[in-house]
Amino acid sequence: MSYYPASTVIPIYSVFMGVAVALTALRLWVRLSFARIPLGIDDYLLLFGLSVAITCNGIQYYNALKGTGGEAIKDPNEMTQMVIIAHEIDWAMIVIEKAGFGAIKLSILFFYRRIFGVWDSFRRVNNALLWIVFVWTVVFTLADVLICGAHPELIWGFDQTIALHRCGNRGALLLAFSVTSVATDLPVLGLPFFYIRRLQMSRGRKWATSLVFFIGTV
Repeated sequence: MSYYPASTVIPIYSVFMGVAVALTALRLWVRLSFARIPLGIDDYLLLFGLSVAITCNGIQYYNALKGTGGEAIKDPNEMTQMVIIAHEIDWAMIVIEKAGFGAIKLSILFFYRRIFGVWDSFRRVNNALLWIVFVWTVVFTLADVLICGAHPELIWGFDQTIALHRCGNRGALLLAFSVTSVATDLPVLGLPFFYIRRLQMSRGRKWATSLVFFIGTV
């Protein structure tokens, strides 16, 4: 988003973040006030993921308003320093967003566990996915931190040709992260559909439950 003005960045980020905060608050209200169920690990992981997203939003607001992003840069004498700051901001976001993605995926898996955890087969699959997502998060976080080895300063240097030759392929790493993120989303989001049919309820209620999970998946 460094190439877009504040008039574009701020409304887009604000709308999506506003929806995320409102839905999370509604979830917590239902758990605590309506259902009167104590918060669980799934809720705390979701709150952590939301905090990462809010942090990323704050970074982009700063990027747009304080001169480190796109059209906000006005003084040619400050261009070099602004570009370096923008690179630092982009790198920081790329690193912390991995923890946000991982926390949200893990939150979903722990949420499912409270519903379908009575079946041994579900717990085995759920445990496997929990470990896969955890390892995936750690691996890609470390890959972003160590992509330039012991010289992370190359990532935010003004002359990116040095990083291009001395660091790993950031484009390939981003592509690998994107592909594997979708690859982990599919089993995580699809897991409950294999067990809804085992629930002791009428066929109509099973279809209604499947619809609720499908809307959540979307």
